[in-house]
Amino acid sequence: MAKKKAVWKSPAAEAAARTPIEDIRKVLCDFAKGRHPALKDLDKAFEILSKQLDRIETVDDPKIQLELLAWFLNSDALLSEVEEEDEFYDLFADACAFFTDIAKDFEEKSYIVDLVHDLAVNNSGEDGRAAIFLSLNEFLDTEMSHKLMESIFETVDSNELENEDAVLSAVRDMADGLGDPEFYEKASYKQDPDRSNATLLDVANAYYTAGNVTETQRLLAEVKDPGLEDEEEFLDISVACFHKLGKMEDAIKTAEILYEKFPKEFHLARLCQIIPAGRKESLLNDHEKYRIGNGISATYIDLLISLDEYPRLKNYLNTYEKELAGIDAETMQRFFERLETAGQTELAKMIKDWTVEEPETIEEEE
Repeated sequence: MAKKKAVWKSPAAEAAARTPIEDIRKVLCDFAKGRHPALKDLDKAFEILSKQLDRIETVDDPKIQLELLAWFLNSDALLSEVEEEDEFYDLFADACAFFTDIAKDFEEKSYIVDLVHDLAVNNSGEDGRAAIFLSLNEFLDTEMSHKLMESIFETVDSNELENEDAVLSAVRDMADGLGDPEFYEKASYKQDPDRSNATLLDVANAYYTAGNVTETQRLLAEVKDPGLEDEEEFLDISVACFHKLGKMEDAIKTAEILYEKFPKEFHLARLCQIIPAGRKESLLNDHEKYRIGNGISATYIDLLISLDEYPRLKNYLNTYEKELAGIDAETMQRFFERLETAGQTELAKMIKDWTVEEPETIEEEE
């Protein structure tokens, strides 16, 4: 029998034979599977991925657009190679927003479920696709969202996935976005079957955020000997529960313990909101005298604005006026806007007068 003649296929010829959609799919598949040569040159990779996103916008069929966007998002493992502020993150955020916008009006919801299931099961652990998981309620109803999460649990239970932790994190994001603490709890315990204090407190916070104080307290009761890294969060959630239930004596007592052990402005703010006015003055005096030390504190300024303590804030700013120039411009702008909104024009002007732009901004102006 004669041997079959070998035929060499040039990459250029193969590319020429592909349709535009096939070409986009091929490029994105290569990125998702880690075999695209541009992955060795991140600038080139950004250029190519940006181009593919633009090309997806020109596709007429929304079903194909969703499929291509899913391939795009499956390439987010490369984010491990870049800084958090990098433009790559904006690119993936745009892709997530694009996917969500199309999915909202796309009627074949079962297809979307399949795509999101795939995104979850192939989750890289990077943040490129997380916005999809957090936004389920924008394009799926509650019933379909629950079916999706259950199907992911089934996949995890029936397979030994190397990325199991990342897959379960995807479900936690879904449950978080849906405000569904039951699924959040289930995913959390699959990640941490031993139910560490950190996990119990995380789940307790999910129930509290959802407005379920009873379940929050159930979980707090399961926390064993909270200490070191666990005690602060345990006390913080406990204060919130007591306050929510109207148990003010317990709330104040626990808030005092929390502030004494962890003297942060955030905890002081909570305490000041539930104690009598006279005690508040004394607490703020002591905090300025003993807790802050010499020098200005941006977090304390935030606290005083939150408590509407404007006379005290004025005295504090007058004392450390020249040090205001050392606070970054973004924080100062936030102070200015909050004070203006509150009608505190004199204090807002003082903040504005001492706002110093970032060094690079000054250099650009020169």
